[in-house]
Amino acid sequence: MFIDEKYGLMSSYEELAILKELDNKMRAHRCAEIGCRELIPLRWDYCDKHYQLRMQKYIKAKQISNETKAKTLRGQRELAEQTKVYDKGRRYELHDGFYQSKQWTRVSEFVKQRDGYCDAIDGNLWDKGDLIVDHIIPRRLLSKSEQLDTENLWLLTKRQHNHKTAVESKLNENVLKHAGRNWWINVLSSSKV
Repeated sequence: MFIDEKYGLMSSYEELAILKELDNKMRAHRCAEIGCRELIPLRWDYCDKHYQLRMQKYIKAKQISNETKAKTLRGQRELAEQTKVYDKGRRYELHDGFYQSKQWTRVSEFVKQRDGYCDAIDGNLWDKGDLIVDHIIPRRLLSKSEQLDTENLWLLTKRQHNHKTAVESKLNENVLKHAGRNWWINVLSSSKV
């Protein structure tokens, strides 16, 4: 037992730790928007209302900036380069009709049932629409006959799939061809937020 100078309490160390934690959780300050008197947690700068207004203003300014940039020669060249990269890779994968074919629909449903609607990284159960059937080795690197091979397919959540796609974009084709299921599980599970 001791007397704490800040709180003026006589208590044990455990009780004092709980009181300090509660004190930190209950602290608040006013919204940073001039004239707003709403109390918000310390980790935030603005209340929800003013945060949304500032975000809308930012998005609009960004859009105007992009439109203005597109009028310059450098902006047009950058846009043309981005479009070329998109057309070569992503657009082909999305719009060649593969993912709308009956074969793919059947195979993807089979993989979901085979894996029991569990994602391959954490093993958590998900609803039908929350999972994506993903190619472990990207489809663009496979021949037509290999694209429907169920040994190369697994289930990922949308967040995991987006993360895998981002990592894929940074790797060369040789690494992607040899990256197996276990390698991807290590990469995707080691970088959890």
